[in-house]
Amino acid sequence: MNMRQADSYQRIASSGMVFERKAPARNEPENVLQEKRTLLCLIEEEMELSVRSKGCLNNAGIKLIGQLVQKSASELLKLKNFGRTSLHEIEENLGEMGLTLDMKLNFPPWNGDGNGAELIRILSLQAPGSGFRIGDDAAEALGIDFMKVNQWVQKTAKNTGKKTLSILHTKYLLELLESKFEKEIPCLAGLLKPHRNWLARQSK
Repeated sequence: MNMRQADSYQRIASSGMVFERKAPARNEPENVLQEKRTLLCLIEEEMELSVRSKGCLNNAGIKLIGQLVQKSASELLKLKNFGRTSLHEIEENLGEMGLTLDMKLNFPPWNGDGNGAELIRILSLQAPGSGFRIGDDAAEALGIDFMKVNQWVQKTAKNTGKKTLSILHTKYLLELLESKFEKEIPCLAGLLKPHRNWLARQSK
């Protein structure tokens, strides 16, 4: 996938690549939405990396492609157990996707506006193969009250007939993402579709 110049974007080369929004998101062409959607995807699902490289990134809390591309080579090399072999592997994978390290992403959720940080934290909870899992640390960071979640789970479980945590956590977060973020970030709809499909299959 190549990053192509579209009418609603301007590329500026400095230390990296900068993308600045110039038009409302609803006017963005499909290729731009796809590129932005990719940045919200899990590294583990979209990139073919060694166990060592994935482990280093996970331990550093770098779960999404958008988080990774904003890192510089020198920042990655400072990670524990991360060496030049891993760096080369990551650069090669990103190159095949039309991306690089040290990119500047000046659009939501990466530019610090609104609830971007919350969205990034939630999307970092995506489970490989689809679905979401909320751990205690994640719940605390997001300010999620598990008592309220459990009340919601009990109400929802009556309808689904399923009580596995991954299904119920996915239902809860999908409703939150759809109500709070989907209008602001249109590319999110495409990202959430596999999770909805996964949920439908698991809930049968």
